Amino acid sequence: MDIKSGLRSLFKSRPVVLEIAALLSILAIAFIIRILPIRWGTLLSEFDPWMQFRQAEFIVERGWSGFSEYFSWVDMERWYPYGQLVSRSFYPGLPFALAFIYLSLSSIGIHVNLLELAVVFPVIMSMVAIIAVYFLGKEVGGKSTGLLAAFVLAISNAYISRTHAGWFDDESISIPLVILSFLMYIYAIKRGRSYKHVIIYSVLSGLFLGYVATCWGAHRFPFMFIPVITLLLSFIGRYRRELLVSYSITFGLSSTIATSVPKLGGVSYVNELTIMSGLVVLVLLVVFELSSNLNNKFLRSFIPRITTVALLASLGIVAVLPGVKFLSTILPGIRGELPILISVAENQVSTWATMFTDLGFFLIFVPVGIYYMLKEGSDEAIFISTLTVLSIYFASSMVRLSVLAAPSVAITSGYAISRLFDSLGNVIARRTEKRRGEKVPIEYAIATPILIVLLLAIPLAPSFLIGRSLPGLSPIDQAYFPPTVIQSTLPVAASIPDWVNALSWMRDNLPDNAVVAAWWDYGYWITVMGNKTTLADNSTTNSTQIGVLALAFMSPPEKAAQILRQHGVTHVAIFVTHEVRSYAGRYFPRLIGYGDEGKWVWMLKIANQEAQKLGIEPFNEKEYYDATKPLTEGATDKFWNDTLLGQLIPYKPRTEGNIVTHYYEEPNVKGFKLIYSSSPPYTSLAYVYIYELTNQ
Repeated sequence: MDIKSGLRSLFKSRPVVLEIAALLSILAIAFIIRILPIRWGTLLSEFDPWMQFRQAEFIVERGWSGFSEYFSWVDMERWYPYGQLVSRSFYPGLPFALAFIYLSLSSIGIHVNLLELAVVFPVIMSMVAIIAVYFLGKEVGGKSTGLLAAFVLAISNAYISRTHAGWFDDESISIPLVILSFLMYIYAIKRGRSYKHVIIYSVLSGLFLGYVATCWGAHRFPFMFIPVITLLLSFIGRYRRELLVSYSITFGLSSTIATSVPKLGGVSYVNELTIMSGLVVLVLLVVFELSSNLNNKFLRSFIPRITTVALLASLGIVAVLPGVKFLSTILPGIRGELPILISVAENQVSTWATMFTDLGFFLIFVPVGIYYMLKEGSDEAIFISTLTVLSIYFASSMVRLSVLAAPSVAITSGYAISRLFDSLGNVIARRTEKRRGEKVPIEYAIATPILIVLLLAIPLAPSFLIGRSLPGLSPIDQAYFPPTVIQSTLPVAASIPDWVNALSWMRDNLPDNAVVAAWWDYGYWITVMGNKTTLADNSTTNSTQIGVLALAFMSPPEKAAQILRQHGVTHVAIFVTHEVRSYAGRYFPRLIGYGDEGKWVWMLKIANQEAQKLGIEPFNEKEYYDATKPLTEGATDKFWNDTLLGQLIPYKPRTEGNIVTHYYEEPNVKGFKLIYSSSPPYTSLAYVYIYELTNQ
């Protein structure tokens, strides 16, 4: 009877029903968009998700004991002949979460396919993030802000790109946990909370934030943001004892969890700036607390501020800076000195175009939202506006971090749109008040629904409806792409099965003890799907080994074979992209540049670094590449004739008039025998070639 009466009261409250219906509709939109890649099959996308899956598979195969065995697992099928201690190279949080869910379901008799569970896991976690953003937005600007923030995040390109079906990587679990941690922290420091609720919310915030440290290298941002915002609130006169209590619990729990992660170095992680800055802020909060009990007003304001300046200045001298990769997000200018890092597209500095594509046209509302938030001046508004500014800075520093800015951009733009609609409503109300009995002015009656329709329709319109041939602003286009291995890394929404076929052939035809040398981009695929041992892979943990591999590819075949044999290599795999273009009734076969024919310039730079380490004669890069020409045309004869990779690529350059073409020539490389081609010449866009080292 109580349940029935509760339901009646719920449905009598029309705003609550509408709010729930709107949120469910947003979740439905988000789910449908993110599940689109399923039409191509239940496979993981990109590269890193495959290694995350391999780790979860390792645990599941061993049952519950796999969680403890994981920390002593040396994977000898990777980075041959040295192998890799997995727990020192990867964050365990994501594979642990998947293995825990799988084993828990199995223990109660629910049996699912582990790969399929990994494919849908990001979609499920995105629902959690959207709900959390709704509550966070609601806390800052009310129900309308919460719903708008949830909608913006649901259709955010930046967030969809890291949560669509198959994207089983760190961000899929970390972003929801970060949002939940921030939400709990805002709940904890909200004025008027009892100490009981402060402690409960702080514990939850610390646990969520701590688990992020087990999943994601970018945990350093939320780890350092909590101290920054807490100190900022204290510094502008918002200090209260609840801040000290909440911060102490959140920081203590999250730091304790972080120092238990082997990849972070265990207890030694305390010496890094991430934790050191948190300790400094804790000391400063204690100073604020002590000074708040002083009778002298001047001392109450002076002591915390001078102490803050002194400790922050000393922090920069005493603390050990984070790893170079993470320092490069703060100072992107140093990235040019790190060729392995900058050779990855997602580590490039963002442009205005990529920022707008990732974060959508809602980005234009962000300045308005920040203005309104700062004008309001509540703790929650200061929290979100500061978060937005800092996250956008880091998103502009590195392409892959746009996902970090997506939630705060969603909340800030949602807040701005909500306030703008409120202002529009007030204008309409004033007009109708002045002219009682008259209908709403026609300009408002038309403009309002048009504005709402455009707000909802434009972001969701697929490119074919608005005349665009390439994916960009539309989240539907963003999600409606096959897994990377299905499209063979090419940016086309089509099945190009060359890599799938090549990996299947490797698994079934190469000997069990085969060691395959390929550029590190394809290492995870070869290990997980091809079930073969590799020399290097996407974890890039051994820069020396990558340098040796680059040196082999850039050396003459005889010297390259010697280098490869020293490392136990039995086979070499290369990847080439090529198409036949038609122009003025003629056909011109040309390399496209998405395969090794476009990556070899980075191999040359990395090989040069390795040559300097070994004390051998460095490469003169100008002899190999003419930088004034397009990438696929800039390779000189020295590259094609004097490097292993140049000779292994079977499409050779010819000049026809003013056009450089590339025609297939049967490869004949001393010491290397072609044993597999994924497709006959001129029949595909992508080609995988596998060579066997011979005794010639």
